[in-house]
Amino acid sequence: MTSATGPAGRATRPPKSFLVTWGPWLAMAIVVAVALFVGTFGATRPLTNADRLLNVSRTIKCPQCSGESVAESDAAVSQQIRIDIAKRIEQGQTDDQIRQAYVDQYDEYILLTPRSTGVTSLVWILPVVVLVLAFAGLAVVFQRWKVRGDVHATDADRALVGRALAGGDAESDDAEPDDGEMGAGR
Repeated sequence: MTSATGPAGRATRPPKSFLVTWGPWLAMAIVVAVALFVGTFGATRPLTNADRLLNVSRTIKCPQCSGESVAESDAAVSQQIRIDIAKRIEQGQTDDQIRQAYVDQYDEYILLTPRSTGVTSLVWILPVVVLVLAFAGLAVVFQRWKVRGDVHATDADRALVGRALAGGDAESDDAEPDDGEMGAGR
């Protein structure tokens, strides 16, 4: 790699290519996207009626208990709802049809998970958007913080450090360097 000389005769590095700078971030984004896709739409075995009963009863709130699902609750009404769900599964109803029957009977509050349509879809989408924006913001901030070139101490900086190490008075008038000289290598 060759280096050019910049102002004051210092060597500067050539700018990094787009792939070198953003390649690792793009690779990580692709891995996360693939993992989310496989986790969401990956092949699974067909659910048994017992699996469906458990899945549906976990999404329906016990009408008498506070914050418990029908699957967790031992209340009599929860046991009756589990029996009713099992009957509806045997009749061939889909999970959404069963949930809708309970929404019709008890109202929307009976569901433990909000529906992912309309305005309630924001409950599912907003945290992901905030997380992505936070990572993007961190990437931008880290890029700005990164040192762009070599930093060299000037002779005035070295003299000031030498006097401080020797115990000399760094505040004396004759030893005070001009502000234009201090840190000029930065």
